[in-house]
Amino acid sequence: MFSTDLTSNGGERVRPWSRRFAAAVYFLIILCVAGLGGLRSPQIGWDVLGYAGVVLSYESRDPAVIHGGAYGALRDVAREADVEELTNGTPYRAELAKTPEAFVEQLPFYRVRVVFSGLIYLLYKSGVNVVQAASAIAALSYALLALLGLFWMRRYLDPVYAVLVSSFAFLSFPFTQAARIPTPDGLAALVAVAAMYVLLEKRSWRLAVALLTAAVFVRHDSAILGLMLSAGLLVLDRGDPLRARLLRFAASSAAILGAYAVVSRLGGYGWRTLFHHTFINHLAHPASAPAPVGLEDYMRVVATSLLPDALASYAAPYLLVLAIAVVSHVRAGGKLTLEDPWVTVLGLLLLHLLVRALLFPAFWERFLLAHYLFFALVAVRMLRLAPRVAPRGEGNPRVSATSSPAAGPAPG
Repeated sequence: MFSTDLTSNGGERVRPWSRRFAAAVYFLIILCVAGLGGLRSPQIGWDVLGYAGVVLSYESRDPAVIHGGAYGALRDVAREADVEELTNGTPYRAELAKTPEAFVEQLPFYRVRVVFSGLIYLLYKSGVNVVQAASAIAALSYALLALLGLFWMRRYLDPVYAVLVSSFAFLSFPFTQAARIPTPDGLAALVAVAAMYVLLEKRSWRLAVALLTAAVFVRHDSAILGLMLSAGLLVLDRGDPLRARLLRFAASSAAILGAYAVVSRLGGYGWRTLFHHTFINHLAHPASAPAPVGLEDYMRVVATSLLPDALASYAAPYLLVLAIAVVSHVRAGGKLTLEDPWVTVLGLLLLHLLVRALLFPAFWERFLLAHYLFFALVAVRMLRLAPRVAPRGEGNPRVSATSSPAAGPAPG
């Protein structure tokens, strides 16, 4: 039995200059990915037109003005090949490019991303092209998420090892893709990871709930994760009276559901229309066109989209690393109990991964950034806090990970 302790360096302290050098290299790499990938050569998809339309609709209700402004902004900054693809690539896109009324009917799909659209609007009012503004926010979200990931890793790893592990994660395709695609997925992951950080490391359930409530305004489907973590408050800190835990759960759930209700009134067409539009047939007029979804349709999408995407995704290697860390931790004498808040949150995150896949049967990597980062953090923490067998002649041969000072008290 052994433990993997990456916070030491063979008894020698890591020289300060090496820490600073590793951090500087990491910051430089992240800035290059965010700047060159996210700003200089973004991967522009049709979604950016939807967000541009929402922003322009803040100032005008005229479909022709909104339509002309969105497509004009696209032509000002995108490559000719991208413009051609987004305007004539499919009959659906061609219909939207020539029909302002059909284009405006797409906007409720994007209006529910309130924070992302609001940030784009602020940049737009400061003189930034609305399409470039979306790319800038996506790139900045990636950079901030990478910094938060490194900051959290350094709680359990030597700074140099923290840089190496963080670089491995944030230079992988799911994260670099989020930097290049002008969508709110990186921002949603940033808020979700920040919520888990304050819940687990700062033991502040109030701030965690505030962040989870804010996450609903970034991506409204974040309410599912928020409600699951809210339910986790019933298990965390079981030393408190049941009444206090129930009140905590009720208050946090009410805040998240209230945010979801507010966002839902701003737009959206419901699950059935979204499912049909995404997986069956794009709807040029989703407000009026029928959107039937039967069990056969659902099972076909699961078989042709969800399962192949899941097998080809980064979920498999991340879950494999997590499983290896868990097995090593248990074989070394560590325990996995719900008394450890990390185990509770990990279980809820795995459950959320399953529920989300069933509700929206597509394994799109950019939706899973918070999951991947947390899986990496759990793996590092379990290896770091694995019980150690003391050399012969030394007492206290086993130290439980759950009793380690780094595990901390349950959140209050």
